[in-house]
Amino acid sequence: MGLLSKYKRYYFFYGSDEYTKMKKVRSLVDSVIEKGFEEFDYSIFEGRGLDASLLINTACSPPFGSPLRVVLLRNLDKASPRGLDLIEKFIGSIPDYTTLVMTSGRGIKSTDGKKKIDKRKKIYKTLFADKNSCKEFTEPTPASAVKHVLNTAGDYDIEISHEAAAHLVETVGCDIGRLEQELNKLILYTGADKAVKKDDVALVSGAGAIGTVFDLPEKIVDGDIVGALRLLHNLLLTRQPEGTILFRIKDYFLNLNMVKLQNISSNVLAARFRLLQKTAESLVKASKKLSFECISNCLHLVYEGETELKSAGLKNDIVLVKLVSSLGIEITGNKSQY
Repeated sequence: MGLLSKYKRYYFFYGSDEYTKMKKVRSLVDSVIEKGFEEFDYSIFEGRGLDASLLINTACSPPFGSPLRVVLLRNLDKASPRGLDLIEKFIGSIPDYTTLVMTSGRGIKSTDGKKKIDKRKKIYKTLFADKNSCKEFTEPTPASAVKHVLNTAGDYDIEISHEAAAHLVETVGCDIGRLEQELNKLILYTGADKAVKKDDVALVSGAGAIGTVFDLPEKIVDGDIVGALRLLHNLLLTRQPEGTILFRIKDYFLNLNMVKLQNISSNVLAARFRLLQKTAESLVKASKKLSFECISNCLHLVYEGETELKSAGLKNDIVLVKLVSSLGIEITGNKSQY
């Protein structure tokens, strides 16, 4: 009974950090399911198309060879209203020998435009009645993601500079699973006895030493057309998706336009949009180089490029070369005025 009382009858893990969330689930499974009995005592269900009656029947079956049965329901928020109703009624009668783990990609706070958990719904009122059974896993901020990279490298006794860690986060994003995957690749590339540097990140996780897809719009705004076209060529050689390249250019100019319109500081920008301080400072600095008209014209060129890319009238690489060249001409032709 000691082990049984240690675990709650249900857990609800939610939020955008899928990697850490599932790592928590894996830890729970490993701690209660006997080796060799996963197939018998651990069951996984998906919210979309869920047969709630089957889930309940499974949860009510005693474990075959483990102290506890674990039933995982992923994406609870995608279950049908009828399924949610059945699960809500079952929460209070989960057997002592079963732990029901539910997950959701939604969080309480929405900072990325995704839908939030509606705590007014009956299922969530029931779940959150025991707050100790519920835990939110939010994607880290860029600053905390950099800290995670540094700490993880320390656990491996690998030296990585803060600049390189920040560049890795800027290159691949804040997803913890992706960051750890890329860090492992970097360790294999540099070797355990060498420090990981920014150039290593560019070579292993980006397009090469001359930069990554995140550097492309900055080169364009700096008026370095030759450098931008050389980087674009490298990105295409390394099979960077054309849609990703276009998205980064579009996203950068949309951010420039927003900074120009609102005239906000780099500190406010970093806090409000979860950007690294260096990235925010770069955007603010770049916005001061260009006029409203120039940024507007650049966005018009980006939208034209987006239309051409979707129409398949020209080869994708030609569309991007044309776009980068046009943006460079627009910027260098206007820079002398500002």
